Amino acid sequence: MFDRSATAPHAGASLPARPLLPLARVLRSHPLRTPIVRQSGVPVYLVEADRALRIALAADLRAAGLETRPFAAADDLAEALPELAPGCVVADIELAFASPALREGGGEGEFLFPTLLLFGALSPDDAIAAVRLGAADLVRRSASLDELVAAVERSRPKVRALEVRLASRKAKAAIDTLTPREREVLGCMMKGLSSKEIARVLGVSPRTVEMHRARLHRRLSVNSIVDLLSLAWRARYAA
Repeated sequence: MFDRSATAPHAGASLPARPLLPLARVLRSHPLRTPIVRQSGVPVYLVEADRALRIALAADLRAAGLETRPFAAADDLAEALPELAPGCVVADIELAFASPALREGGGEGEFLFPTLLLFGALSPDDAIAAVRLGAADLVRRSASLDELVAAVERSRPKVRALEVRLASRKAKAAIDTLTPREREVLGCMMKGLSSKEIARVLGVSPRTVEMHRARLHRRLSVNSIVDLLSLAWRARYAA
């Protein structure tokens, strides 16, 4: 449970070592108060090994308006990541460092999702490693709930950027399943050509072009030309 009265220093400030407060002491010293309810579109994936703390903190985050899904271990979260909507991971720094599956390239790259790292004591080496792994922020375990929620809110632009990136990759994967002729037709559509104009460019009949256009809608599971072209443009900017 996060201390609701303590003030956490900024991640860039000098951070003296401080041991984690036992959960029972935190609960006795800092009675609960009703947090300000916020509405956020950023899902939170909480990784916390301590069961009592995991349940309490997840409840607090939900009460603060954050859609929260708790996990007991980083590997449990890593297994679920492919099925999860882009969101913000909140995890103990040691648990996050110990799970390569939470990072790109099988552990060689940065965190797959924007990640807030919780710490009790922070060494200079850990701070440098967190930056290299692309951590969204560093948050003391003694920070207040409001400060933790604010850190989650600050991760929103990174979550949105991840959503765009993943949507682009998905769109590119779908486009890659098309036949060469279907890609030619789609490319002409992206230039704003009509079916008759596409037919002249490709040397086929307008009816054949219409057939390819109908097939594009079915294969890419889109209902309108706007959706079709939007998907095609997303695929073009896939990273």
